Parts: sequence; C-alpha cells; structure tokens
Amino acid sequence: MGAEMRSVFVDTMGWYSLFDTRDAWHERAKSLMRRFRQKKTLLYTSDYIVDETATLLLVRGATTALPAFFERIKASVALTVTMVGTSRFQDAGEYFLKHRDQGYSFTDVTSFLLMRELRIVEALTHDEHFLKAGFKPLLA
Repeated sequence: MGAEMRSVFVDTMGWYSLFDTRDAWHERAKSLMRRFRQKKTLLYTSDYIVDETATLLLVRGATTALPAFFERIKASVALTVTMVGTSRFQDAGEYFLKHRDQGYSFTDVTSFLLMRELRIVEALTHDEHFLKAGFKPLLA
C-alpha cells in the first residue's frame, strides 16, 4: 500500500494571500500551491471560506482578482469545496459557544470541525487561531 495522500485545508487568509499580489504572504502562498500541484496534494475548503474570501477580496480592493478566484474554485480537480450544512452548522454553534473566550470567528470554528472530520492537520493560512486550535498554519 502506498503512502497516504497529503491533504491541506485552504483558509480565507490562504486564498487571500494567493490572489492579492500586494499581500505580504503572496509569494509564499504561490510557492506552496505550486508544491501542492507537483505533489498532487488534495485541497479542501468550505462554502463559508469561499464566501469570506470573496468578500475580503472585494472590501480590500482586490476586485480584479475575483474572476480568477472563482475560476480556480470551479476548475481545480484537486480542490473539494465542502458545504457546512445544517448538522455541521449546529455543531459549530456549540463549539463556538464553548470556546468563545478564544477569539475564534464562527467561520474559523466551522473550518476546525471540517478539518477534524477530514483528518487534516495543515492549513494554508497565517491565522494564528489555527495554531491555537491545534493545527499547523503553513503561512507562519
């Protein structure tokens, strides 16, 4: 049996760094994505992350990056966009309330639960909340 395929969760800050050329983490995010492609890494994100990223690109004035962002989401064969859905939403609400002293956003919490469910430990992000929650941020 071969080695298990590597999986990485792509967080809002990972997408943002990848698509906004002015971002301090842009080159590192591009380099990691190239490596993921070469090594056939499986990528995961969620509908909440897509929503948050599109909004962030818009409000930070990176609107020219929006078409490429949505095209990448649609066209990537290595990427799975997982829907949070009703059951995960309810679980996230409980987790969010239980850990409300940690400063996590609700979207962060949905990502943590998805990552645990999918047994993913690495995230393309520089959001320190992922580290605090026990994951490995790759843009740190």
